[in-house]
Amino acid sequence: MPDKKQSEKRKEPSGTTLTVEEWIELMNKHDRLEQYAKKRKKERREKRGEERK
Repeated sequence: MPDKKQSEKRKEPSGTTLTVEEWIELMNKHDRLEQYAKKRKKERREKRGEERK
């Protein structure tokens, strides 16, 4: 028998579907490579800012 606390945490599906754009946006939030690329881009910008000073 499943743990009651665990089943309470689980969300029931709402029955609505996502548009393609919403799905892509949602997946990008969880995409490790995308997150890594954003982090590297931010680090490069900061490094360039420091070099200009």
